[in-house]
Amino acid sequence: MDFFANIASNGVGGRAEYLVKNEPQEHKTTVIELKKSDLAPIFTKTKMSSKEELYAALAVQREAYKPWLSDLAPAFDADRARIYIKNCICNGKPITLPYYGDDVGNSLQVYESTFTLENIDAAKSYYICFKGADYKAVVYINDRCVGTHEGFFAPFEFNFSDVVRMGENTLKVELYNDYIYMGNRNRNGQTFEGDKLYAATGLGWDDPQLGWHHCPPGMGIYNDVYVEMRSKLFVKDVFVDENVIKVTVINDEYLPKSVSFRIGIFGQNFVETVAKNMVFYPKTECTVGMGDSLTESQQKANLGKLFDIYAEKGENVFEIPFDTDKLKKWTTDAPYLYQIQIELYHNDALSDCYKSQFGVRKFVQDTENTPKGMFYLNGEKIRLRGANTMGFEQQDVMREDYDQLIDDILLAKLCNMNFLRLTQRPVQDKVYEYCDKLGMMTQTDLPLFGCMRRSKFAEGVRQAEEMELLVRNHPCNVLITYINEPFPNANNKPHRHMKRAELESFFDACDRAVRLHNPSRVIKHIDGDYDPPCESMPDNHCYPMWYNGHGIDIGLLHKGYWLPTKPNWYYGCGEYGAEGLDFYEVMKNDYPVQWLREPFNPKNIVNAQTAAFHYFFYDTCDDIHEWIEKSQAHQAFATRIMTEAFRRDPKMISSAIHLFIDAWPSGWMKTIMDCKRNPKSAYFAYRDALEPVMLSLRTDRFTYFADEEIRVEAYICNDTNRGGNYQVVFEAESLRGKTDTIFGKASDVTYAGDAVFKLACKERTHIKVKAILLDDQGTVITHNTLTLVVYPRREIAQNTDNEIIMMLEPGEYKIAGETVRVKPCGMLPVHFVSRKTGHKAVQEFSERDFSYWYDEKLNMITPICYNTFEAPGFTPILTGGNMDDNGQWHKVLICAEKTFEGKKYIICNADLRTENPVAAYFLDNLRRLED
Repeated sequence: MDFFANIASNGVGGRAEYLVKNEPQEHKTTVIELKKSDLAPIFTKTKMSSKEELYAALAVQREAYKPWLSDLAPAFDADRARIYIKNCICNGKPITLPYYGDDVGNSLQVYESTFTLENIDAAKSYYICFKGADYKAVVYINDRCVGTHEGFFAPFEFNFSDVVRMGENTLKVELYNDYIYMGNRNRNGQTFEGDKLYAATGLGWDDPQLGWHHCPPGMGIYNDVYVEMRSKLFVKDVFVDENVIKVTVINDEYLPKSVSFRIGIFGQNFVETVAKNMVFYPKTECTVGMGDSLTESQQKANLGKLFDIYAEKGENVFEIPFDTDKLKKWTTDAPYLYQIQIELYHNDALSDCYKSQFGVRKFVQDTENTPKGMFYLNGEKIRLRGANTMGFEQQDVMREDYDQLIDDILLAKLCNMNFLRLTQRPVQDKVYEYCDKLGMMTQTDLPLFGCMRRSKFAEGVRQAEEMELLVRNHPCNVLITYINEPFPNANNKPHRHMKRAELESFFDACDRAVRLHNPSRVIKHIDGDYDPPCESMPDNHCYPMWYNGHGIDIGLLHKGYWLPTKPNWYYGCGEYGAEGLDFYEVMKNDYPVQWLREPFNPKNIVNAQTAAFHYFFYDTCDDIHEWIEKSQAHQAFATRIMTEAFRRDPKMISSAIHLFIDAWPSGWMKTIMDCKRNPKSAYFAYRDALEPVMLSLRTDRFTYFADEEIRVEAYICNDTNRGGNYQVVFEAESLRGKTDTIFGKASDVTYAGDAVFKLACKERTHIKVKAILLDDQGTVITHNTLTLVVYPRREIAQNTDNEIIMMLEPGEYKIAGETVRVKPCGMLPVHFVSRKTGHKAVQEFSERDFSYWYDEKLNMITPICYNTFEAPGFTPILTGGNMDDNGQWHKVLICAEKTFEGKKYIICNADLRTENPVAAYFLDNLRRLED
């Protein structure tokens, strides 16, 4: 079993005594009886479903957002002289920066280059600047070490004025990599643990065996490197917080210097002048500590008075009061951005100029009211609906393909997403800059996965501080987290990693470091908690439609249940999804030929999981095109059923599908869009399920007998802050019904009613139940469709001469002269078994007939099969998948037959609940089965 499947199969641990069950929301049932109608069907627009439609919409979106990308602020000369370092020798070979490569584990890369300075200005400071280098950098200028840095995401720089020289200067960077805390494999397949703070989802590199798959922790100088000449007194950073401007000033000399600021604030993507030539002289009030009588007597004449403060050696942070309430608010629909322009003066002489974009918004999480945890953007409730990223946006920046980055963000918005989880790592500043401009919220994660090395406590806090300094200027970044999927008992290595109580202390220390720099930061400690609860908002990862049953059974989720969480809180699902293979053109043009050898088997694709896990969801396919079609169809189905379940749950306030766009061919095929930006069916399923006002249809029965009562629930899922009066109209064949006027609550879920009807038929009939949401003017807001199957009734044989053995428990049996070995399903009970055997008992059935069966006793969908078996000499009727003794997935039996000594023996481990027509028909076939 692969690494991620192992995580899934281990399940969620935690302290159950502190958790409560999350059950379906109760409501009073309203019945809407559908009756024969001569009215014409209500016209509804066909929803987007093709690449051509998507890219036509993208062209419109580009034009619509073009104004928000403009820079309309007055010209301001804040550019410093720079020399970019592009050409290097790395370990003896020429490369071009930025560069990211395949040296995983304990590795060293040595970069060497030169740069030329025509003259040296003694009044200037000379800095070598790195926008990102992975992982430990030791930097030499002219053979002198000028500084070291650990980490891969934070910009860093070193003053090398002491060693600068006219003419040619040499640069050497020793870059060290290591294995990560949780351990990773090297190219020889060996796994070791090291001291690298890293999680997953790196940039990757062009290598189908390792680099395409974004979890391998490679290394490299993957962002800009440049030499910059500055004044010895300069502005390093500006942060516009709530009603204060924080200006960080560096003084490279020991002599304290008086400073003053002249500030302009202008609209950047719109025309507005907020402030011009606003002058500020930093001062502070003289105070003394309580009981400090000596200082009080010495400062008696100055107490309560203001006095000048100076920029001393190193970093100084000056706070300038400023009323931000009057500024336009940044929103996802109208991402207003400002530009602040600062002139720094010393003794009335201009020392430095600096400019920066910023946006004003207030993002908070309510932890006072019950339930706790609701998010608010500028005073209005907001639910985060989006996707995980896996390197595509980082590749856009590394290639300097900003048009592609713009398109990628707009493709997310076209999918009705409002945020991106920048999964398990901070990313380049440019990503945040464009999310600012295009109104896409982001969540940034400290790159920890599974565990935190106890010896690296202080390093982890330091990097949390660096993360906040990277993102705090960006209005798009509304949320940060500290760890992905922490495991119980320190991943069973408490001698190396922090146990949960220690991890909570680490979170507390990170909180303090982060809020030192940004007091208003919203923090979710954990994304995907395997050892709950934590102090902040609960979040679980959930893959029941891929790692079968992971987190919560799909029948329970579809019914309205969620994993146990701590009481009185809203909650989130930071990851969910399913694999859908790449399109054929990508495979043909980009895959190594050995992956596509005939007969095609997806197990030949490195790190693909389809070969193993398809057994849970669909038939084994016959060729490459069928594999692509079936896998993408399942991914779309999984996306719809899970996302709509989350939309129907009013306590689910944050959810992110795993994943959005692939950065490389086959990189991580849970993406809903491939690396060539071709949308899979799941993209459109997700788009529909994320409509701001969405109408969800739900039933626990997808099949019925003729003349049975068919019942479909409808819910108005409103993520907007506008409630309204609605009406739902139901259509099924020539039947029609409608609700009374319903008030659809803002940022909430409103039950609309149960559509109820019966249908007579003489043959298997597919029926589409359509629901249309109308506003109080009769305008169509949205619509949704659910397809059900109705079967004619037939007489079921009650007696048989066949020996039918049902639902064998795990163990070993002697049946019909054969040894029958029964074992539990390899990854929890399954909802699908395959009838693709050619056996005459299943010839009348279609490929998905043996899936998602209703359980009358529990009034919900429950698994079909709990145990599989192997029986040499038996003829397969139904099959599934399970692991062999070596942990390899292979085909096994669910139902099989053998004639022995003149009698037919049938073993059936499918739960034949005969309230389901297929189960009843199949049991009838088994009873009537003859040689």
